Amino acid sequence: MNHSPRRILYGLTLLLLHLAHNGSAAPGKLQRDTDLISGSQRGSEYIDRVMRHAKAAEMASFMNESYDPCDDFYEFACGNWPRVNGVRANKLSTGFFERLADGLNRKVKHMLDTENKQLDTEEDKQVRNFYKSCTAITAIDETYRNKLKEVISSFGAMPALEGSKWNESEFDWIETIGQIAFTYGQTIIIGVEVATDLANNKVNMVYVSQQAFPLEVRGMYLNKHTEIYRSKYRDLMAKYLNYYLNIDRKLAYSTATELMDFEVELAKGLNSENEVLDLEKESNLTTIAEMQKLYGPTLDIQRLVNISLDQKITSVYDLLPQYKINLVKVIQRTPKRILANYIFYRLLDALMLDVGATESRRKSNCRSMTHKYFAKFLDNMVYRRHNNGDTAADVELMWNEMQKTFKEKLQSNAFLKWISPQTRELAVKKMTAMKLEINSYANQDLSKEFDNIHVSEHDYIENLLHIFKDAASTSRQQINKPAKPLEDGELLSFTPANILVENVVKVPVAVLQPYYLWASSYPNAIKFGTLAALIGHEIIHGFDISGSKFDAQGNLNDWWDEVSRNNFAIRHQCFKEQYSNYSYYGKKLPESDEQSENIADNGGVRLAFDAYRRWQQAQDSSLNDPGSRLSHKETLPTLNYTSMQLFFISYAQVWCSDIDPKLSIIQVDTDQHVPSKFRVLGPLSNFVEFSKEFQCALGTKMNPVRKCEIY
Repeated sequence: MNHSPRRILYGLTLLLLHLAHNGSAAPGKLQRDTDLISGSQRGSEYIDRVMRHAKAAEMASFMNESYDPCDDFYEFACGNWPRVNGVRANKLSTGFFERLADGLNRKVKHMLDTENKQLDTEEDKQVRNFYKSCTAITAIDETYRNKLKEVISSFGAMPALEGSKWNESEFDWIETIGQIAFTYGQTIIIGVEVATDLANNKVNMVYVSQQAFPLEVRGMYLNKHTEIYRSKYRDLMAKYLNYYLNIDRKLAYSTATELMDFEVELAKGLNSENEVLDLEKESNLTTIAEMQKLYGPTLDIQRLVNISLDQKITSVYDLLPQYKINLVKVIQRTPKRILANYIFYRLLDALMLDVGATESRRKSNCRSMTHKYFAKFLDNMVYRRHNNGDTAADVELMWNEMQKTFKEKLQSNAFLKWISPQTRELAVKKMTAMKLEINSYANQDLSKEFDNIHVSEHDYIENLLHIFKDAASTSRQQINKPAKPLEDGELLSFTPANILVENVVKVPVAVLQPYYLWASSYPNAIKFGTLAALIGHEIIHGFDISGSKFDAQGNLNDWWDEVSRNNFAIRHQCFKEQYSNYSYYGKKLPESDEQSENIADNGGVRLAFDAYRRWQQAQDSSLNDPGSRLSHKETLPTLNYTSMQLFFISYAQVWCSDIDPKLSIIQVDTDQHVPSKFRVLGPLSNFVEFSKEFQCALGTKMNPVRKCEIY
């Protein structure tokens, strides 16, 4: 199992907050009823007519046409969404991406709960065995707790368990995290990882990097208004220490408080979420000897690398050095007892299973755990069972149209004048080389993933430990081997992404489920307004601040000249000012230097629209009676809108959402994407073609005099 570091993955389309049961009304039921329709049924003319009517009814149900589209297009397109798909007690946010996740989860549930002798591969059976081993645990008993304690004892002793018997002089934190990394591949506090060389993506390199943080970003640990979430996280740790290790409640709480305080200190070394991450500055190719001079003796990098990899390594990437500078100070003032408790808690965190209060909850949790560790297998299973061929053809059509459209725009002297001719030429080369892949793993030999492990139906913890051991061993073996395509498992199951180190845009199987954003019977206006706009968003990431540092081959190599970079910065400032003036729940959005997602939203919808118009014009010119059959096919029954208007309505409805106000703080503080409504209002108010289609007078809210534009 390859668990590549997320830090090198770029271009998330959104943060999925909840993947729980869908609480939608009739339109949601349509999705549930069509999840398992066969390919032949989908292709019938009758089904096509029914689904076109159903799609029109669904889109109309979300709209509030009493709103003037030139005043607030989000409310016009999504005003009734909260009534139809509002938040519930067990679902704190709703949106199209949550519905996509729900649909995928329903398919996964069916596959895991139901054996299919005709379709199941040996790998499918192994994945199902893992799920069975998880659902077999109905309670956390002494047997389970003793297994957790055995894992601890294989690396030392935990002070919270040992009490006065714990011997501080026997504890060596570098030795402990190094042995854990070598055995199970878990990065705790600081770690050594093997991944694609940023400067040469044909080979692998060693990175000395930070741990992942449960609360994800710096602001969640340090901002005053997010203190409530730190308190909840501390209380959860206390509960787990008591429940999984039988530690006295009072001691569990005081220990959890110390662990939370320690993690806050570690988080002070994280980059601000509002800063632009410059990988050229934050990934320094150096030697272990140089790192020893910088961070030793507190951080003994030489020992950590030796223990973690058991190989002689000289050159490494020092990834995010600011974290290590802070870490030296934190380690020097932290008692060994707290350090040891933290390390062992983080080790056990991956082994703690929430069995839930009901069988349904337990199975749901186990499906989530199965998806976490076998995401690509489940994606492949869904693709093999539910793909009907039309999907790939439609995605290929959109990709080709957008690739041609963007290249023509780059080559024309009438557009993108801010880019110098030399940089424009390199941009054309990058767009020409860029590839699109459906993340189905259809061309991979997945059987090889199980060469060294056998998954039992009966022992969940042993299964996890075998998976961790295999991942650690596989990672070490990659040091002297050619680089493989980047994988990020579960994350790539739900969100399109631009893999900058490969110059590849990946589209997840979840997005291609029929009758959500896409269906062969839908007008291309809708397909381009939804799927193409999402893909366009990822394309633009290849040409933003971060994308400018990765060339056509996907190597870290700054290909922009100074003129183009300065002109980009001027236009970038326009977006910074525009979005910081939006108010959300009575507060202005924070002013942020990180505008890549907003720039990608704006450029993505423009690119998709131009590509759709290009395709439509080509179709019109090839018909004997221009516009007759095409205009019918490119509209929907009962919706009195042109194909171009449908494009914009469908784009807006991708971002229809409802969120519990309590989560609004987290959304603003943890997500580089602005709240959904501004992903509609911002890009469309900047787009002249939108104003033309809805006849918005200059000076209205959706057609302001000042507009921001880069691509």
